[in-house]
Amino acid sequence: MWLAIDGYNVIAEMTGEPLNRLDLEAERDQLNQLLFQYRSLSKHRLTVVYDGGRISSGEPRQYSEKGVKVLFSSLGRNADQVLIQMAKQYGSGLTVVTSDREVAERSENCGAVVLASGEFCQRLLMALDGSDDNPDEDEPITTQRRHLTEKKGNPHRLSKKERQRNRRLDSV
Repeated sequence: MWLAIDGYNVIAEMTGEPLNRLDLEAERDQLNQLLFQYRSLSKHRLTVVYDGGRISSGEPRQYSEKGVKVLFSSLGRNADQVLIQMAKQYGSGLTVVTSDREVAERSENCGAVVLASGEFCQRLLMALDGSDDNPDEDEPITTQRRHLTEKKGNPHRLSKKERQRNRRLDSV
């Protein structure tokens, strides 16, 4: 599986702080270290995308380290646009990690699976802790309902789209 991660969304989710209050370079390094560890455990293909306007002038625009590709958007583009472009290009072969609703909708329209940043953070930390326990014992992540619209048929069965999403995410 290939995960394309919106780096600053994940940082904001993990810290709970607005980005303008954080030392972004230190936070990026810390997230990258977590992703390097996760990559060694999961063997998933990982690409983390950051907004290029927030990097210091000496950093390269993209590099790979320990199996993780770190990518900064070019000037005039942001990470959201890069993630949408990746979803258009790779479609169902890609899982996009973001908290941005527009990016999520446009990525899903291209066939990519979308994983919320908060859910990814939980999975990342559980994998690094070696814990297979679910934080919410009452309702496992794989059976959570995201849509409240009335459906025909079996009311306990998830939609085809949700079942496909859950199958993909079970391997994360």
